[in-house]
Amino acid sequence: MKDKPKILFIGAHNDDCEYGTGGVAALLNELGCETVFLNIACTRHDDFDEKTLARMNKQETDAAAVLGAKKIITGERGREAYSYTRANVNIIEEQLLDIRADIVFIHWHQDYHIEHVAAAKCSLDALCIADVHGYAPREVYAFEAGPNQTSAFFNPDFHIDITSVMERVKESLMVFDQQHAHGPGLWREKEIATRFRGKMAHCPYAESYKIMKYPYGFEDVELWLPKLLKGKFSWDGGGMYPYGRRYYF
Repeated sequence: MKDKPKILFIGAHNDDCEYGTGGVAALLNELGCETVFLNIACTRHDDFDEKTLARMNKQETDAAAVLGAKKIITGERGREAYSYTRANVNIIEEQLLDIRADIVFIHWHQDYHIEHVAAAKCSLDALCIADVHGYAPREVYAFEAGPNQTSAFFNPDFHIDITSVMERVKESLMVFDQQHAHGPGLWREKEIATRFRGKMAHCPYAESYKIMKYPYGFEDVELWLPKLLKGKFSWDGGGMYPYGRRYYF
């Protein structure tokens, strides 16, 4: 395993990476990993002047920086919703081929937010096509966007204890002061959501994830993420509640 693998987080909107994966990003940053946040659907449904857009962009890069991540913003800021199109798949693939991350995190495809769904589909297609063009990450994971968006459809494969970095997560989210990304509201929801996942993981606060790709095609076939986050990683399920029981329902 590389001492310091590169990690890419792909989120639809300005705050999706910070909200959905902020804890894991902060933990990996503490280990010295290079972390990149790619926002692929930063469309706006209102018109903003250049000064306002500049302020919003700065908030987004500042919020990522609190977690130790570099922020890349793509997508036109207009009235059109982000859609599942080949053009958007191509934009993501270009970034994948340029960044060449070892581990990638994407949205879970079942979500009440139509742009999260489109972002998930575009990201997964881009990963599949990138393999044809010479790049494949070792492993890919999916994250949840929030209780009123993803969580109703999200059965985690594993949990990460993020208790030690919750203050950094809070600081990052509080940077946002935008119409659809307001710091206090983001933090309140994140705190509640991670307490719930923490109960499942037997710790104060946790983030939960699903496995989208194992390290197929690599000589070392073990997942790196559990090794990187040893002591904070736990599989979902338990003695009376085995993970596989869900398949009998």
